[in-house]
Amino acid sequence: MLMKRFVVAACVSSSLFAFVACNRAADDAVPAAEAESTGGEVLAQDSLATFVANPTDTEPLMDFTNANFEALQKEMSGPSEVTQKHIEGIRKSIAGVDPGDNEQAAGLLNSIEKSLQVFEFRLVAKGFTLDEVQAKVTENPSDVEAIDLYAVKIDMVSSEMHDDIPQMEAFVKNEADFIVSNAEKVDDSKVKIAYRKAAIVLQSIAQDVDRLKSYEKIIGNEMTPIDAQAWVNGDGFTPEELEGKVILLDFWAVWCGPCVAGFPHMIEWQEEYGEEGLQVIGITRYFNFDWPEGAEGPGQVEDGEVPPAQEEAMLNKFVAEHGLKHPTALVADPDQFYESYAVSVIPHMVLIGRDGKIRKVVGGIGEAGIKSLDEAIQKALAEPAPQ
Repeated sequence: MLMKRFVVAACVSSSLFAFVACNRAADDAVPAAEAESTGGEVLAQDSLATFVANPTDTEPLMDFTNANFEALQKEMSGPSEVTQKHIEGIRKSIAGVDPGDNEQAAGLLNSIEKSLQVFEFRLVAKGFTLDEVQAKVTENPSDVEAIDLYAVKIDMVSSEMHDDIPQMEAFVKNEADFIVSNAEKVDDSKVKIAYRKAAIVLQSIAQDVDRLKSYEKIIGNEMTPIDAQAWVNGDGFTPEELEGKVILLDFWAVWCGPCVAGFPHMIEWQEEYGEEGLQVIGITRYFNFDWPEGAEGPGQVEDGEVPPAQEEAMLNKFVAEHGLKHPTALVADPDQFYESYAVSVIPHMVLIGRDGKIRKVVGGIGEAGIKSLDEAIQKALAEPAPQ
């Protein structure tokens, strides 16, 4: 049995806090510069029409969802009326859509509406400062709606800190104190649950801090040599062939939509900086995926083992479809290799200087991270190779 891939549709959830947790990853995963700016217009109407004509296939509905939620994420940083227009347009588009007996599609349609409500709630939070939301909670510590608003607001505020570890650490400590001090004032179980959910959002921010600290620890380390079991999309490189080059390792997976969304950056960097000495190298591992003849795309095989050569053929087809020009290594001991590069989320990019030492690590493909990585690449290329 094959599992279909899907990207932003995975974040469409019936729970406000499940959506917030997933959307923290999506904020990094979907680069704002790549999401289409629509002026509030609904995207992928043809995909929705395809689903309406054949509701047994959920894929077009996922395409419709991905396109519009990517755009909504970008629009959240612009005028609220544009986002609200888009939300209302999506609602109008899916009104009356009949999924028939397709339970997966029925669940997705239901979750789309509930997730649109989450976006509307985030628009409300956008209209307040954190101090104003805190004042609402302080005034009435039992106000569940105010607590929920606070949880969304701390998530939004932290995303604007651009990986500033000291600022994020101070923020986590201050907000933890605020949550505890107010939670102690209430006895109602529903209100306590609201505070616990806010604490979960804050814990996610604290985990981001730990991840960033793990990146800092490996800066300056010698690169771990690539011990590839196989290479796809090219013959790969020996350590000697990489000496004196600036290397960008891109850790990705065939099932990872955000990784695929980052491919255009890899293509652009290799084309723009390749002659100056940059070499992009993809890094992945075996996931028991195949791409059978006649299938629309690759999927994970759950009822058997895919031979390595067959999975490598799938990957060659996959990277060719996405226009990648650089090779990708399937590493022989992925656990140890990934640990040496502090990989905890993907996509994960590691920049190595001409001297063979790690210069920068970026997790996710958020706009700020991509910009800082581009600057780091240019700086590393400007340095002479060691004699």
